[in-house]
This record gives sequence, structure tokens and C-alpha cells, in this order.
Amino acid sequence: MTETERGPRDLCLRVVVMGGASAVFVGALAPGADPLRLGTVHDFELSMRFETFGVDPWAGDGAAGAALERAAHQLDALVLTDALAAGTHYSSSAVERLCRALQPARVVVPTVIYGGPALAMEWQTLTGVTPVLICEPQPDNAMPAVKALAKAALRALRKSEPPPSVRGG
Repeated sequence: MTETERGPRDLCLRVVVMGGASAVFVGALAPGADPLRLGTVHDFELSMRFETFGVDPWAGDGAAGAALERAAHQLDALVLTDALAAGTHYSSSAVERLCRALQPARVVVPTVIYGGPALAMEWQTLTGVTPVLICEPQPDNAMPAVKALAKAALRALRKSEPPPSVRGG
């Protein structure tokens, strides 16, 4: 039986959103939708679940940073946000710490930069990962960012799947 005969498979991508414009990004998507359902794409019933973290999750008691480090090894995609308003500009030290959290397991995930070119350049320099999209942190750019992440994550998943077995007769 082929995959299409079985129908679509459920796939919920875990997406970490970190930075000062995290609320803007998630708020621009279907508010209250958890997970965000994207429909059927390449035999997958695709949805995304977002976990948001502020500018520096390790600030204060560090509980959010510890949660982010645990999530880092299980995430499917990443959105790094940046805004110019006071208190929302990205933290270089937090970006570096996130990079270190991803390195031991060599986690390479599709990344969107929902901010400016400085954040994109820093991320690419630290990780060697080219963002799938760089866009201004405006509500109109949230859905294109989600679509770019979904496309990249599905492409990676399709490459990692073994080819279908061939039964001889």
C-alpha cells in the first residue's frame, strides 16, 4: 500500500521562537490556535506548535533558559526575533548561548530571522546555518516565515526517509 492510499500522516513541528518580537510573531498567526494547523502538504497533515522565549531566557532565575536548552534537542525549526524598541533588541549573549545548546547534538534546523540583517549575520557566523528567510518583524511577515519553515522542514524530512520498499512478485 502506498503512502497516499493510507492517507496523510500527522506531523506536528516543534518551533522555538526566541527574542523580543516573539509575541508579535506568534500573535500574528491564528491567535489561540495551538497547534497551528497548516493543512495537508506532501502526504503530511502539517501543524506547528510554538514555544516562545524572551530576549534573554537565561536572565533572572534562568528557568526559561533551562527550558530552552531542554527544547533545543527536540526542536524542528527556529525563529529568532529582533525588534528595535527598547528591551526587544536581540541579545548577542543569548544567541551565543542558544548556539552552544544546539552544538553538542549538532542540531541543525531550519531557521527564520524575524528581524534585521545583524541578527542574521550573527546567527550564520555562529552556526554556519543560512536562514531560510530573513524578514522584518512585522505581523504581515509571520505567515510567510511559517511557510518557509514548513517547506524547509518537510524537505529535510523527505530526504531522511528511507525509500519505499519494493515487493517482488
